[in-house]
Amino acid sequence: MYIYKVGVVGAGTMGAQIAEVVSYAGLPVVLADIQEALARRGVESVRAIYQARVNKGKMTSEQLEEKMLLVAASPNLDGLSDVDLVIEAVSEDLTLKQRLFHELDRICMRSAILASNTSALSISAMGAATKRSGKVLGLHFFNPA
Repeated sequence: MYIYKVGVVGAGTMGAQIAEVVSYAGLPVVLADIQEALARRGVESVRAIYQARVNKGKMTSEQLEEKMLLVAASPNLDGLSDVDLVIEAVSEDLTLKQRLFHELDRICMRSAILASNTSALSISAMGAATKRSGKVLGLHFFNPA
């Protein structure tokens, strides 16, 4: 299986950093949150990470703009219907994550892999909320990602 497009749920600190890592690798990424303003703020956080690289001379302004073309915001989960991998980066609340994985299972393609950034909660419990427990995994990023 190839990963052509990634979704990140949760546009806070970790979600934005994960989206930056994905786009830096050259993959399109959709940053989704419960409100459009939060998703857009996450995209601006990605831009700020890249701008810091420009300020340090580690990339050009043109490269920044090229990378930002890979980053999109979605005000809801519907924007993730065509991704190959989703990485959730929401609050460390098992019930919240289970509800999210249940919704992602409904919205995402059957082939999509669903991943959690959790470092402590049960991945099996999250997978049990889906019909694809074999495609649910942990993919933990440290801060900074």
